[in-house]
Amino acid sequence: MLPRTIFFVSVILSQSLMPGCSKPYENGPAIPHEPVYYEYDLDNLEYHLGFSGAEARGELENRYIVEASGLAVSRSNPSKIWVHNDSGDFNRLFVVGENAENFGEFIIRGAFNRDWEDMSAGPGPVEGITYLYIGEIGDNHAQYDIMSVYRVPEPDISKLDSVANEPVDGVERIDFIYPDGRARDAETLMVDPETRDIYIVTKRDERSIVYVARYPQVTGKVITLDKVGYFPFNRALAGDISADGSEIAVKTDYRIYYWQRKRGEPVYEALKRQPLLLPYRVEPQGEAFGWMPDGSGYYTLSEKVDDTIPVLYFYRRL
Repeated sequence: MLPRTIFFVSVILSQSLMPGCSKPYENGPAIPHEPVYYEYDLDNLEYHLGFSGAEARGELENRYIVEASGLAVSRSNPSKIWVHNDSGDFNRLFVVGENAENFGEFIIRGAFNRDWEDMSAGPGPVEGITYLYIGEIGDNHAQYDIMSVYRVPEPDISKLDSVANEPVDGVERIDFIYPDGRARDAETLMVDPETRDIYIVTKRDERSIVYVARYPQVTGKVITLDKVGYFPFNRALAGDISADGSEIAVKTDYRIYYWQRKRGEPVYEALKRQPLLLPYRVEPQGEAFGWMPDGSGYYTLSEKVDDTIPVLYFYRRL
């Protein structure tokens, strides 16, 4: 039998020299050294038959939501939906009812809205707490080297009314750069509930690029994302991973791509499969998508275009 010290060293060396893998996740699988070029037959995609067509739930009652770019259904109160504007607004989150009612706003202290582009709900550093992840990831003119994700425990919205304007403390900022050091524009942020990793998908590249910030994400310094893969399409505008981790969706202008994920399967492996298309009623400028926590359907929402008031749409699981 090898001495214990030599045995430990040999194990560490053997893991570090394994071909084709980078350092393992804290609580999940490793990712490939080289990003994957996903190839699908985009001209022959089939539709997922398990969801209804669009149900118009109503025009947004809160007229201050003019550039809805992110949406996440509350995990503590699924009849309420978190929404935010993108650039031009300040550091606030809106609460919308399932029929587009106005239930007030929260001010996220310590956060700044330069160009919030997406949000997601999911687990975080403290077990049993749901967090909201807000993506300061937009960059229309590719001029910002450092991007950020704000992470804050989901506030209590059980007693909100339409005049509420509540301050929220406890926000953390996760600053990051892309591995090639270039500035990029992104509008898709997803949180994997199985690994607590944060996925960012770019918009304006020839092929939308998938990046990951692996858990635990460090705050207080700038981290570098890992590049996971390239989609064969671009203009990724929104996305979400279901609360149980089994369903992945990425939205573009005219399509919502869908992947079924096996339990314990890395996200990058699920994305290798030919996607299905989810039902989608094309919106004037649809940039928001979010799953219901119980998997009963999903919502989409558009920004305001001209004088058209945005309508909240729901797609029910059949």
